[in-house]
Amino acid sequence: MTKAPQAPNGPSAGGSPRPDVNYPLLKNGLDYLVDVVDLLATDQGEQVDARTLKYAVLHLQAGVEVLLKARLRREHWSLVFKKPENATLIRLANGDFESCTTDDAFTRLKQIAGLPLQDKDVAAVKQLARTRNALQHYELTAPAAAIETRAADVLNFLLPFITDHLLPGLDEHQTADVHQTMTVIRAQLRGIESFIKTRMDDLRAQLQLVATTTVICPECAQQALVLDADLPSCRFCLKHWEDPSEAAAEYAWLILGQSSPAPSDEGDAPVRVCPNCSNETLVVQALTAAAPHQDTILCFACAEVYADTALTSCQDCENPLPVDSGDLLCPDCTAAAFGRF
Repeated sequence: MTKAPQAPNGPSAGGSPRPDVNYPLLKNGLDYLVDVVDLLATDQGEQVDARTLKYAVLHLQAGVEVLLKARLRREHWSLVFKKPENATLIRLANGDFESCTTDDAFTRLKQIAGLPLQDKDVAAVKQLARTRNALQHYELTAPAAAIETRAADVLNFLLPFITDHLLPGLDEHQTADVHQTMTVIRAQLRGIESFIKTRMDDLRAQLQLVATTTVICPECAQQALVLDADLPSCRFCLKHWEDPSEAAAEYAWLILGQSSPAPSDEGDAPVRVCPNCSNETLVVQALTAAAPHQDTILCFACAEVYADTALTSCQDCENPLPVDSGDLLCPDCTAAAFGRF
């Protein structure tokens, strides 16, 4: 049956207007990445088939190019043109121009924007581009593991690039959109074995330096959530918690399988008040990278490790207290007691 013609953006059969195709530069690049991680992620023991790997490479390279140009455009819109001297706002608005190559984008980001891009990351993107060109324009025969590794190397570059060079400077609405999309992307990263190996190899040296305050990240399930004087953040997926108490609660629930107890069971709470910083961020059974099979009492706010400090409980609220302090009540309960007199 032949459908009656409709005017562009006119009502659909259901009476609702059909939405426009709207993909601004940053949203467009991130959308490619959502598709890439969805294609590459597999259940344990499974492998990505050849056709899926092909489209993952095509979309990853497209995503890289768009995200690099998104950062270039922030520096100045003319920089996305192959020849900036011929750039006009009308041609930009109409998309009527030839954009710069990936090589040019890297050069301009380093020399004009001053971004500290590493040679190994530039080489990884160029290698992926050669793979993409062969797949898209001619033919390719290569080991699947090698192609997955190339894709993993580029993903390893893109995550910090987005966090360090694209997120800063966005307005509140744009930031919320990016965080929402990155949550979807991070959820799939744990299913990409080649990426996990590549990124953890890259992080191994720096994580060894903070092993006593590093735990499994509840977002990506990698041993890379680092607690220090700053806010909790994962070196693997780059998830950042503004509230340490949320990080502690998520860790206790998602990693340790502990939920908040009933009010009458406060002494058994998985997250308690830290004697050092007075925040409700003390995980009493944390498993750190330095001691993955031994319970460690660890604060997610001040990163205090109670390895050699014996703790007792406040006789009133049962929050932890160092035994050697000699106190029977925590500072809050002590203040409350004095207030009653």
